[in-house]
Amino acid sequence: MKVLFLTSWYPTLQQPHFGVFVKEHAHAIHLAGHNIVVLALLVSKKKCLFQIKVEKNKDEAGVRTVVVQINSFLRDYLYHFLPFQYLILKHIYRKHIAADFKPDIIHSNVVFPAGTLGDWLAKSLNIPHVITEHWSRIKGALDMPFISGAIIKAYSKSAAIMPVSHFLKNCIQSLIPDLPEKKFSVVGNVVKTDLFHYKEKIVGTDEIRFCAIATWSHKKIPDKLPELFIEALANVQKKMNIKVKLIMIGGGDRLDELSVLSKLKDLNAEFRGFLGKEEICSILHSCDFLVHASTTETFGVGVAEALMTGTPVICSAVGALPELVNESNGVLCVNNIENWEEGIIGAINTKYNHRIIAEEVKARFSQHTIGQQITQVYDKLK
Repeated sequence: MKVLFLTSWYPTLQQPHFGVFVKEHAHAIHLAGHNIVVLALLVSKKKCLFQIKVEKNKDEAGVRTVVVQINSFLRDYLYHFLPFQYLILKHIYRKHIAADFKPDIIHSNVVFPAGTLGDWLAKSLNIPHVITEHWSRIKGALDMPFISGAIIKAYSKSAAIMPVSHFLKNCIQSLIPDLPEKKFSVVGNVVKTDLFHYKEKIVGTDEIRFCAIATWSHKKIPDKLPELFIEALANVQKKMNIKVKLIMIGGGDRLDELSVLSKLKDLNAEFRGFLGKEEICSILHSCDFLVHASTTETFGVGVAEALMTGTPVICSAVGALPELVNESNGVLCVNNIENWEEGIIGAINTKYNHRIIAEEVKARFSQHTIGQQITQVYDKLK
């Protein structure tokens, strides 16, 4: 099948981590045997009035990619002005794609803005439109009068909606209850098995090693709660009279604050900053557990990646995380210090089968599995 893959989130040289999970879906579709062209329309805030750049290439997986970068100090206005984005999108499609590629289907990623633009383009081309949904901020978008109608229309007219978790599916259905159940197919994110793989754990060391991965930033509504596991680990260290080491991966404006808290609690914590996937995998292999305290998750890629290495996870019982973590591969915690302490102690005292943990997650989220699940959705539209 010929697939025009639309997105407003996609990695670039300047932002290599932006929308990586969207790119991995594109690769899964390509590896499933479909002829896919990626059209990424990215709007960024820069000091100039207006600048547009178009980059065309084949990426490392052989996927034909057209990235359109729109730069302007009016970014927020242009990002929400859907007719303007659609004019750019349609022009780029006609100029750089249409001559030698006639899609059978448009596959958009995230309902706003790509999904709304995909709805319009699919109507123009008279072909089916499907939406993969990763977005945790749908409720807020539906409160915005100028775009809520376009969002509801895109969902309603789409041939299929593929949320990355049952949690996200339930959120969409609660907000737009008129959407029929048959329209939904839950298709998770890809966890790359060429990077994240099982390796036997080294046991019998004199310390228990924990890893945490996120962007540690101050936000009006916090989505990560690292202070929970920092304090809980420090308390468990004293209660059990053990040595604990915490490796914190990721950046953000809370690093100094969290470093001070760790020292205050007498917790041995290293802050490694942003690392590549290969380095993260190596650290996960060397650690006994991943800890992940959050307020919501639409999927939890970092948790799934840890499990793919056979590393048990101690995390908050929020969002989609209970779809990934259970008593066979970790512990789910209520977000308070006491329950986190209980969860950490319970995990330390549990003997996990690390190989089985990795195999089960691989069966659910490999490129092959996700590619086949998307293909099944496409096949229903023929």
